[in-house]
Amino acid sequence: MPYTPVVISFGDTTTAEGNRFAGSLAETLRGLNPTIQVERIRERPDTQDFGASLAVILGTTAVVELAKGIASWLARNSGSKIEIRREGQVVMSASHLDSVDVPKLAEALRTAGLSSD
Repeated sequence: MPYTPVVISFGDTTTAEGNRFAGSLAETLRGLNPTIQVERIRERPDTQDFGASLAVILGTTAVVELAKGIASWLARNSGSKIEIRREGQVVMSASHLDSVDVPKLAEALRTAGLSSD
């Protein structure tokens, strides 16, 4: 099964907010599907943070779970914004989503090449 790495970052947040958001979203995603691998990363090597972004590796069948996790997390973290990049290119930006947005979010991720479904 092919795996597609994506990087999730948190818009125009401070490093402290990004760290908090990364930890929270990582916990959410890890609880959804065992095929989703989440690792916190530092985008700037000159900082001493835990990692204000997430590297997410998912099998092609985990796109819907990723969309659900992102929508759920954004609903709990009102006003926060995420940016998803794949191979250095912005795949999508999202904010203020909830469960009714999951199908649209999953379709956007598929359209961006995150699934072969």
